[in-house]
Amino acid sequence: MNRPISGSQTWNGLHNPELEPFEADVTVLGLPFDEAASYRRGAAAAPDRIREISVHVPPTTEEGCSLEHLRVLDLGNLSPEGMNQVDYFKMVEQKAAELFRVTFPTFLGGDHSVTIPLLNAAAGIWGDELGIIHLDAHLDLCAELDGNLLSHGCTHRRILEKNNLPLGQVYFIGIRSFETQELQFLENQQANIYTAAHICREGIAPTAQEVCRGLEKHKAVYLTLDIDFLDPSAAPGTGTPKPGGFSSRDLLLFLRYFAELPLIGLDVVEVSPPLDHSDITSFAAQRAITETWGQLFNCR
Repeated sequence: MNRPISGSQTWNGLHNPELEPFEADVTVLGLPFDEAASYRRGAAAAPDRIREISVHVPPTTEEGCSLEHLRVLDLGNLSPEGMNQVDYFKMVEQKAAELFRVTFPTFLGGDHSVTIPLLNAAAGIWGDELGIIHLDAHLDLCAELDGNLLSHGCTHRRILEKNNLPLGQVYFIGIRSFETQELQFLENQQANIYTAAHICREGIAPTAQEVCRGLEKHKAVYLTLDIDFLDPSAAPGTGTPKPGGFSSRDLLLFLRYFAELPLIGLDVVEVSPPLDHSDITSFAAQRAITETWGQLFNCR
């Protein structure tokens, strides 16, 4: 089910296929699954497209810090071919748990449902010590969507239920879309929801600092980035775009703050190359990934 990446210029030469996961600073795993998208698909093509773009991007951060000494192992794609969603997610959860224990895994979705097994794996290791940052236009707190309990709109509902995690351990940032069933679920509950409108009024830096203060008690923090966190003008290639979002500059500023937290993993989901224009969205995803690596590993 796993298609490995051979010795190529993937991640502009940072990928070293000779490494074992426990020897790598960063591992990359593609999850080309988009069968749980409620509207437009295409996110299954994202892992390969982001890799293709990475070949042409220098291994440096935007401020000129070199990534050349970063040990990266790209494990290829974990393919869902021939599997139903439940069985595929079991396989993803098992693989993610293996990676969390030895390296910093970076997962390339896929629609946002793939985060369900990833967070289940993380919660299985860190339990109530786990904090979650959810960068997204949507809450993904639906009980079901289109009859699918594992829809990309149900990600955090399933995580909270299965792992008995308090809602307060999830920080929802950039939200600008609410389903009626989500509003009903949130009644009489305290949730850390920072809408796009709120952030516009209060500022990115104060918001990010407040989130970091809220998460500082957690020993492990997982970051999930739905690319529709960005405004459609900055990320047109996604299945459910929502106007009123953020620029790529805004995103990079948020990531700079969040890299100060004890991050244990990252995913980037909902990039849909078939819906993209001039690879704008895929380039944004690639940059978000490598800038996070640079911040986390203090590349100089």
